[in-house]
Amino acid sequence: MKPLSLLHDSRINAINILSEMHVGEYAAIAKDILSKNVFQRRRVGSSKTIYSLLKNDILKECVIPPVVLALTSSSSEFDADNLDSFPEFLQSNKQHLVILDGLQRSHTIIDLLSDLEKHNDIETLSRVQEQKIRVEFYVGLNRIGILYRMLTLNTGQTPMSLRHQIEMLYTDYLDAEIDGIQIIRESDNLPTTQINQLHFKDVVEGFNSYLDRDELPIEKSDILENIKSLEMLSKENQSTDLFNAYVRTWMTFMLKMHDLCGDTKLDKEYLEKNNTPFGKNALQLFKKPQAMSGFGAAIGKMVDHGVIKGFDDINAIIKDTRITSPTDFLEAANDSLEWIKVHTKKIGNAQRSYFHYFFRDLFNKDSDSFQNPLTAASSALRKYQSQNF
Repeated sequence: MKPLSLLHDSRINAINILSEMHVGEYAAIAKDILSKNVFQRRRVGSSKTIYSLLKNDILKECVIPPVVLALTSSSSEFDADNLDSFPEFLQSNKQHLVILDGLQRSHTIIDLLSDLEKHNDIETLSRVQEQKIRVEFYVGLNRIGILYRMLTLNTGQTPMSLRHQIEMLYTDYLDAEIDGIQIIRESDNLPTTQINQLHFKDVVEGFNSYLDRDELPIEKSDILENIKSLEMLSKENQSTDLFNAYVRTWMTFMLKMHDLCGDTKLDKEYLEKNNTPFGKNALQLFKKPQAMSGFGAAIGKMVDHGVIKGFDDINAIIKDTRITSPTDFLEAANDSLEWIKVHTKKIGNAQRSYFHYFFRDLFNKDSDSFQNPLTAASSALRKYQSQNF
């Protein structure tokens, strides 16, 4: 390993060191760190052609883009005036290494060396191991710095999904202990088939809607802006309890709807006229990001308007909510959402607005639909139509 230059990154208050490494040397440390970064996405499995081309490029001694690593703030302090000592410093702090950019390239390098070993192609293996690649190291990054650099470096052949970026930003909330509720992240790759299971990204979007008083989804252009808010939140640490209250209240609502509707689902006759309903039962109807965002935005706006004081008021309202006919309710809600699907262009956003009106009517004691999901299912559509048509 040969350190080449050192620069200071004032945005994230960290040192950046550019170095040259032999491919074999890099592969040895990459194997140890591939599984350490909780922010890092899983290996991409659908780009075999791209990574097959990359293997061929490496065999042809192509100079691949630099891999970017970070030594987290838990590593010891590096003497920036002694750049030549960096290899020794890295060796004694390698347990704190994470990959910021180049995960798929790292997998490809390791796979290539493994293939050559398997085929006993010693000559080619030795040549590839001795080839050089450029590796950048950020030294002393805190969590916000790691997130910021991962997002700004995410310009490779397989960009991160918006879902993964959102999960990265709000990963601290995964540590919130919420009794009986299982929050599943994208990398778990599990469906949410049980009432107590929620996708982390959907929960975060709903919570963000509460904070912003806006049911519309987080856009890619918002991600970096959100980092500024997170920097403030990390200093003030005020939102953990709010997040916990939001999730608990949402689950209280879901359990109430399950209690009121039971196993009721749309019958055969209804499905003959609408074979792609939004939700065949209460669980399917509400367990989607559109509903969770509408829920968050509605509560936030009701707090701002002085209609309620907070989540405790909503929990009390949910407790006395009633449904006279679960079948009529499911049909009314699906009829409204079917109208939206047929008559709007941005269907997802329109569905979020519909649920926003639904929950505001359901939770407002001055509304004719107070604590009555059946009438709220129809009144929400009328309000959406009056505001948009």
